[in-house]
This record gives sequence, structure tokens and C-alpha cells, in this order.
Amino acid sequence: MKKILVIAVVALLGCASAWAQKGQMAAGVNLLYGSEVNSLGLGAKFQYGILEQLRGEASFNYYFRNNGFHMWDINANAHYLFPITEKFRAYPLAGLTVVNKSYSDVDDSITRFGLNLGGGCEMAVTPQISVNAEFKYSIVSTIDQVVIGVGAVYKF
Repeated sequence: MKKILVIAVVALLGCASAWAQKGQMAAGVNLLYGSEVNSLGLGAKFQYGILEQLRGEASFNYYFRNNGFHMWDINANAHYLFPITEKFRAYPLAGLTVVNKSYSDVDDSITRFGLNLGGGCEMAVTPQISVNAEFKYSIVSTIDQVVIGVGAVYKF
């Protein structure tokens, strides 16, 4: 039993080293759905590999006007990458967000700080391009929302 456990750990470490992320940068776009605004949105993101399996992501998302208001958010999230196959990996995410909700019929807006919790997965299409799907819950006073997104990044 111990031999099987050692072999499994060595195999997992070998897979993890194949996903070396440290210092790697990527930029990309997202197509989103936000539950609070009940609308689609577009986003831009930048990723930076902090450690082998840990990366930071900064993003800006804009949700289109619906029901008299629109929203935007700025996020700083961390992803811990788990290699599933050579081209596919999954990750939990956690981070901070700033959300702004603006009303169109009155000159009024709400800006709040909060937390993001969620997860996602990504698949390498080429060595430089990956596609992803992500689900997160933004915990923000009075304007919590679920965000579902799909996107792509270019690694440079």
C-alpha cells in the first residue's frame, strides 16, 4: 500500500511540474452572466504565475444595462491549479472585488467591497492559447451575485 501511495505522489508531482507557471503572464477576455443585474457582460483579465501552481488574476467586468441599471466590478483573485490531464486543469479561486451598481433613471450609484469564492477549469488549445469556464459567487453587501463566465487567454 505504501508503494502505491509513493508512486501516486511522485506521478502527481511530475504532472504538476509540467504545468510550471512561475513568471508566466497571460491576457484575455471573458463573456459573463451576472445574476444581480440579470444580464450579459464582457470582461478583460491579466494573469501572472506567482508559484508553480498558484497564479494571480486581475480583471475588470462590465455588465450591460438591464432593468434600469448596469454594473461593473474589479477583481483580484488567486487560482490554485490542479492538473487533471496534460491539457486540462481545474482551480478553486478566492479574492477581493469592488462592485459598482449604477441606476439609469436617477443619478445614483452604489460602490461596495467584497469577496469572491468559486472555481473554474481551463483547457490548453495551443501552447499559447487556453479557454476556460468559471463560476464564482461575489459576496458583497446588498449586491451579492453569481457570475458565470467563459473566456480565453493568450500566454506570453
